[in-house]
Amino acid sequence: MSHYLLELALWMLLAFFIGCIIGYLLRLMIGGEGAVTLEAAGDVPLKVANAVEPIAPKTAEPAKNAGKMERPKGISAARGGKADKLQRISGVGPKNEKVLHNLGFFHFDQIAKWTPEEVEWVDDHLKFNGRIKREQWTKQCKLLAAGKEEEFAKLFGTGGMKNKAGQTQSGSRTRK
Repeated sequence: MSHYLLELALWMLLAFFIGCIIGYLLRLMIGGEGAVTLEAAGDVPLKVANAVEPIAPKTAEPAKNAGKMERPKGISAARGGKADKLQRISGVGPKNEKVLHNLGFFHFDQIAKWTPEEVEWVDDHLKFNGRIKREQWTKQCKLLAAGKEEEFAKLFGTGGMKNKAGQTQSGSRTRK
């Protein structure tokens, strides 16, 4: 009986190594985003065996950086110790508000300044599949940061918040 367990363990080990080799070859062929290249090596000089001088890394061209996702800069705490009510943004609930706070976003003006690359990064980080762009978070935040409450209410309603009558209202750009 023990020889069967030993044989099973050996077969599993062999399967593991074959899987590692296949994965390595696929990664080389496809070149996933985790692949290390000379451009990704940054400032570290690379050395080749038997080489006398280090090889200088290539500098990335501006065109290669175009379209890459970029993490927006957050702040460590809300200004004045009081954060804006981010749940007013259509599509932001209590959970997403906490996530945004953890990322360092407490105020409408911060979100209003996001570039398309930063929107893409946050959207990818939250696994929203384009929802931030569809729901126009940056436009909503620009209106809220500028204090344009009437225009915000017209376009986006009460932003999920209840009005004085205890009801939520939809805007022309939100689902009814």
